Amino acid sequence: MPPPTIESEYDVLIVDDDPLQAAFLDQALRLEGYVTRHLVDGSHALDEARRAKPRLVVVDIVMPGIDGLRVCQALVPDVSARGGAVVVASGKPRAVEEPRALKAGAVAYLQKPFSVPEVLAVLQPLLGKPDGGRRLLSSSSVRVQIWGSRSAGESGSAFGTRSCSISVGLRTGELYLLDAGTGLQACAAALMSHPIETATLLLTHYHPGHVEGLFGLPLVRKPKFVLRVAGPADIGVDLRGFLAKAFESGQGPGVAVQAWTLDEGRYELSDNVVLHTLYANHPTTTLAFALTVAGKKIVYCPDSELTKASEVDLSNTFERLRSFALGADLLIHDAHSAPADLPRFRGQGHSSWEEALRLALEAGVRHLSLFHLAASYSDAKASALETAARQKASQERPSLRCDLARDGAMIDL
Repeated sequence: MPPPTIESEYDVLIVDDDPLQAAFLDQALRLEGYVTRHLVDGSHALDEARRAKPRLVVVDIVMPGIDGLRVCQALVPDVSARGGAVVVASGKPRAVEEPRALKAGAVAYLQKPFSVPEVLAVLQPLLGKPDGGRRLLSSSSVRVQIWGSRSAGESGSAFGTRSCSISVGLRTGELYLLDAGTGLQACAAALMSHPIETATLLLTHYHPGHVEGLFGLPLVRKPKFVLRVAGPADIGVDLRGFLAKAFESGQGPGVAVQAWTLDEGRYELSDNVVLHTLYANHPTTTLAFALTVAGKKIVYCPDSELTKASEVDLSNTFERLRSFALGADLLIHDAHSAPADLPRFRGQGHSSWEEALRLALEAGVRHLSLFHLAASYSDAKASALETAARQKASQERPSLRCDLARDGAMIDL
């Protein structure tokens, strides 16, 4: 079956009331560059499919109040007429349920619990390659993409080995880049073939893992491109001089680089975007960012040492950051070390997932992305830390989404 060519708001609609399996499937697809949406209520699946026109719908058989195979039957005529497809998933016996799913009109069947190899083997031929252009800007109000999420490592990792860089794209075409670690190079590669002509880069501080992606940056050779760069006012760094050195290989024809410094305060970056900045507890002058974008609040604090709940917060750091992050739709916060390893990182300006989760809970955050994990941790260790954080979040507030940041992950708000 050839990949569909329909105009879709996103690639895959996941209809499943199981939050863990749905999150697994969602993450597996997003890491491959696909755009997904998760719907818990199967009774709304047909309306959502007609509205958003996803290229593929994955529906679970067992859901409260409705049979997933009936949902499949209802979806198939509309979805297939647009060149899309429906896939059924279930944890029930495959020998029994797969023939029933195919009879209901599904083109394929996925067995639960999901495995990444089977998910990709079944779904990628149906979807084709992800559209690179849509990875930056989408028809959703705001798209956050993580291009680099931890310290740069020497070996491969499923969680990533690029240093810090994030993009925030708006439906209006505006693009904001947060930090310039090696992840920025991957972002820049996507931008080179994208029609966007302007981007704003916000630097939290000037440590190597947050600026090393500026050197040899191809964006400054993209004709007529405008790069606006802002970073903290630091007595040890001349921002304009630093950028001149980073871009000394030369700017392309008509390329403009505009630079200015930030203090703690409020900045109107455009009619659609307001930036608030707060000094973070990290060596050298370091900022945390709160972007209010199209009614959504995104807080980015990649390097931040928070006190534990059992400690006296003499500097009032936790309370200041709690107020800063209050009600955020997305909090991306430092979770550099495992809780057991935190004592040896004290004074270096980092936290563990426990402090980040406490902040998210007390600030009423909707989604917590644990960021900047130490490169020394294996994937097995990283997975164990993510599982522990998710379990604790589920116990404290089931509605709080919690995950470990991964290179390539996308979050639509």
